[in-house]
Amino acid sequence: MSAAIPVGIDLGTTFSAAARINSQGRSEMIANSIGDVLTPSVVAFDESSVQIGRSAWEAAEANPDLVAEHAKRDMGQLFFREMIRGQQYPPEVIQSCILRELRRDIRAAVGEDFRTVITVPAYYDELRRKTTADAGTMSGLEVLDIVNEPTAAALAFGERLGYLDPQGAPRDCLNLLVYDLGGGTFDVTVIQLAAGQVRTLATDGDVELGGVNWDQRLAEHAEQRFRKLWSDAGEFTPTELVRLRRAAEQTKIRLSQAPLATLEFHAQGKQLTLPVTADEYYELTQDLLERTCFTTREAVRAAGLLWQDIDRLLLVGGSTRMPMVRRALTDLSGMQPDDHVDPDQAVARGAAIFAHNLLSLQDLSAPGPKLEITDVIAHGLGIAGVNQQTLRKENAILIPRNTQLPHEVCRTFVTKEHNQRSVKVQLLEGESSIPEQCSELAAAAIRNLPIGLPAGTKINVWYSFQSNGRLAVRAEVPGVGDHAEIELERVRGIADEGVAQWKKILGRDGGYRDFEEALAYFLDKGDLDEPKVLPPSSKHSGQPVSRVVHFEPAIDSGAPQAAADHLNKSFSPVNRETSSTSLDEPSSRYALRSRKGLPWWGHFLGHALASTIGLTIGYYILCWIRPEANFLELNLPGLPR
Repeated sequence: MSAAIPVGIDLGTTFSAAARINSQGRSEMIANSIGDVLTPSVVAFDESSVQIGRSAWEAAEANPDLVAEHAKRDMGQLFFREMIRGQQYPPEVIQSCILRELRRDIRAAVGEDFRTVITVPAYYDELRRKTTADAGTMSGLEVLDIVNEPTAAALAFGERLGYLDPQGAPRDCLNLLVYDLGGGTFDVTVIQLAAGQVRTLATDGDVELGGVNWDQRLAEHAEQRFRKLWSDAGEFTPTELVRLRRAAEQTKIRLSQAPLATLEFHAQGKQLTLPVTADEYYELTQDLLERTCFTTREAVRAAGLLWQDIDRLLLVGGSTRMPMVRRALTDLSGMQPDDHVDPDQAVARGAAIFAHNLLSLQDLSAPGPKLEITDVIAHGLGIAGVNQQTLRKENAILIPRNTQLPHEVCRTFVTKEHNQRSVKVQLLEGESSIPEQCSELAAAAIRNLPIGLPAGTKINVWYSFQSNGRLAVRAEVPGVGDHAEIELERVRGIADEGVAQWKKILGRDGGYRDFEEALAYFLDKGDLDEPKVLPPSSKHSGQPVSRVVHFEPAIDSGAPQAAADHLNKSFSPVNRETSSTSLDEPSSRYALRSRKGLPWWGHFLGHALASTIGLTIGYYILCWIRPEANFLELNLPGLPR
């Protein structure tokens, strides 16, 4: 039996790519059906087929309502932000269409027996990682794992310099700064590279910042000039908006090669010819660039290093080809970027290397050097509750960001009532102590506890982040010997049964009719909310429609406190024997008090007084403007009788 071929996939916002490990043990790119190594991450939905890549990109101008672009930005949300024929689809379904096309290209190049690793931005939260893995499953790929894009880039760099073979690698240890500015996301990661070792020290980023933001700035500038020349111009049609975005993107590419480029845009019978210099473009987008520089400085600081400790500066992602990026990073770091690896290919090549290492560890591939690869968690994991001293909602962080993976912590919860059968804990991702400033990850629901447990029974819950940044939760009742049944009730994302159903639909190789049928199926089952039409102002705001999940109140004992499914109706007084740092919902005697201790009737009187004063002033102003409106016939000072 031949060994499985290791394959890596860079699932990008604007372009995607695949690479393999060849018979010589080196990474090499896999070309698509038209001979390109980069495939546009664009999906066009026809009646009976789905087009991917260049053909879909070309179809966008003629039929923008049939085309989905930049779906990677919406991963982890309930729906892709753009309507497709009046419907919204989960973004992982759109991403799975791209992966299905890449799967065809891979099969044509290496045959049927291959295993895949898919890359994700290092700053992706756990939910986005899960939905990316789900997209791979729905596409029919056998996904070994997911890996952070900067880690993959460092592997490709290590391959080029000979660091991946512990026997023949250089002895010195390098500190790398990987600056990854792709089409839709930005990551910066500090990585330590040694013989056979890749260790992440710190990571930071922005999943709503990428090359498309630079395109948008130039498009907005062109639109302003267009309307200044033709003030009577109407709103652009969807086709004209696509045409403008394409013109801005092409102008950006030309400005990466020359100091002057011309943006040409035709709409409503009018032709705009707009010369743009590199300096003008820099002025338009300087704040975007500074955002990346600020994040870069923070990542170096989080790694505990100074700039003189950084040995190499790696640029990853097509947007790093902009001269302004190289200039800014040179000024910031005092060093020239390293050009050993193509920024468009580094991530896919590194993912293939990572896949080869996993298969070697599993004895499913040709033997090769065993690598030690360590990543960090990009977002802290916390539990939501209310601090019993301040009565304010807080996020108690269990695992801080930049903790090396894998990592596990244990917290003890208690039951409140006799024979309590379930407990629920709200999980958050983020560093803020304010829950509203964090992302709702899931609710860890502990169900089917043993019958007859007395009130105050302890339940140990372990939270562990695996090496790929995915979360696992397990629970145990000490002294009873039972492992409690626990599941993660996620705020968003497709359930496992839904993933399996979408896989069947994608396997048909059909078109829009099949997808419409699938969406109706999920709506009927209640697995998805009804799609909502986004207002024009939020169409490109990066705030897709999401589902709101309500959590049960917390138990009043234990540190931190857990929530029981059946405790919706009442609270009990706070147990003063608990830790002062425990988190809990307020008890009934505090529930109607403000954070400053003002009683409920004080709030009522204050609101009533404020409303009365407001109505009186409003009535006086109305009568002053229109005396005939004094229907109460009041004798008001300064007004005619």
